[in-house]
Amino acid sequence: MSELPISRDLLEILRDPLAVQEPDKYGDDPGQLELVGDYWLVSKDTGLKYPIREGIPVMLIDEGMKWKDTAVADLPIPPPADKPAPNPTPEGVFSAPQTNPKANIPIIGAVVAGAVGLLLLIRRLFFRKKGEE
Repeated sequence: MSELPISRDLLEILRDPLAVQEPDKYGDDPGQLELVGDYWLVSKDTGLKYPIREGIPVMLIDEGMKWKDTAVADLPIPPPADKPAPNPTPEGVFSAPQTNPKANIPIIGAVVAGAVGLLLLIRRLFFRKKGEE
């Protein structure tokens, strides 16, 4: 039996952050993910595809959107490294980044989804029913 790139417990609780924002649209358990090729998590609801880089699922909606139109069979194995944007600021000059506040929404969604998943995992591990021991 081969080892999964992420734990089964984590895989069971991770959800597509876009789908969980619209639970009425996707049913009782929105955002279920399927592990594909040990490097991708594919949302059954939205079709977004999230890469797993160095064992870490990149659960950002923007990242999932990049791969939405790529067929599962055409997903690169392993996923390409995410390249940081070049820094246009000359060396030695400090300037605060100018960002659109709405640009933080996918990050906040991913953090909230991760926190909820972690709480569910903790609940499952530490608050089992007496009959399950």
